[in-house]
Amino acid sequence: MSNIEKAFVRGFIKFLNKQITEKNSEAGESLEVAVQCLESCFELNQNDDASNPLNNVDLFELFVNAYVSTNPESKQEAENLKNEGNRLMKEEKYNEALVSYGRAIALDASNPIYYCNRAAAYSRLGDYQKAVDDCNQALRYDPNYGKAYGRLGLAYSKMNRHQEAIDAYKNALRVEPDNQDYKNNMEVTQQRLEEQQTSGPGPAGLAAGLPGGFPGMGNIDFAAALNNPALVNMATRMMGDPSIQNMLGQLSGMNNVDALLETGRQLAMQMSSENPELFAQIRRQMEEQGGMEGGSAETEPNPNPENEKKP
Repeated sequence: MSNIEKAFVRGFIKFLNKQITEKNSEAGESLEVAVQCLESCFELNQNDDASNPLNNVDLFELFVNAYVSTNPESKQEAENLKNEGNRLMKEEKYNEALVSYGRAIALDASNPIYYCNRAAAYSRLGDYQKAVDDCNQALRYDPNYGKAYGRLGLAYSKMNRHQEAIDAYKNALRVEPDNQDYKNNMEVTQQRLEEQQTSGPGPAGLAAGLPGGFPGMGNIDFAAALNNPALVNMATRMMGDPSIQNMLGQLSGMNNVDALLETGRQLAMQMSSENPELFAQIRRQMEEQGGMEGGSAETEPNPNPENEKKP
C-alpha cells in the first residue's frame, strides 16, 4: 500500500478519534475497536513521521471546505456555539465544551479561534496530542496567531517534548515580543530541557514519565486530596480492580526503570479513563503547586477562551 493511501486512512482515523470524545461510552468503545481494526488492516503504527504533512491531513475539514458553504447565518451559528463552548469551559465542563467547539468547526472550518479554543479544552482534559493537532490546525489558517503558538508550547511541554515547546514559544514571541508569559514559559521549559539532558533516571524522572509529567508532585497537599470524596471513591474502586491489584503486585519485583515508568503510565491512564474531569482537576492542582522542583510553573497567557472574531 502506498504512503498516500495510508495517509488517507490515517486521516479518517483522525476523524474517528475526535468522535470518540463526543460519544457515549458504548459508542466510544465501538469506535476505538474500529480504529484498532483499521490500524491493523492497513499496517499503520504510532511511529509514523508526524512532521510529514500527509500524516496530518484532516479529511473532515477538507470535506467541509469543499462541500459546505459558509453563509452569514452559519457563521453566526458557529459563533453562538463557540460562545457556548466558552461558557462551558468556565464551568469546567470540558467534554461538553469539546462538542460545542466541534460543532462550530463543522459550520465554519476555517476559523482558527475555534481550533485554538478546542485545544484549550483538550489540554484541560490532559489530551495534549489532540491539543497539539488543533493548535497546528489553527496555525494553518493564521500563521501569526500568538495564542495558538503559546498553547502549542504548553501542550508540548506537558508531553515532555521540551525542544518543540521552546520552538513554539519562540514563534509566540515573534508575534507578541512583549508577552511576559511567553518569556517566562520559555525560560521554565529551557530549564526543564537542561535538567532532562543532564539528570539520570530517578524519582523525578519517574514522575516526569507519567502523562503530562506531573510536575511539582512533592508539593501536593495530600491531606486536602484525601478529603476529596470523589478522589477517595475513585481510589477505592481502582484498588478493587483485579488488574490494578496485579499491576501493583508486580512493582515490588521491578528493577527496570522502563518497566516502572510503564506501570506508572498505566495507572495514570486508568485514573484518566475512570474520571477524566477529576483527573484533569488533580493535574491542575499539581501544576498550581509549582511547575517543577525548585522552579516555576508554566502559565497560560490567557486561560479563558477567545471571544473576539478574527478578520
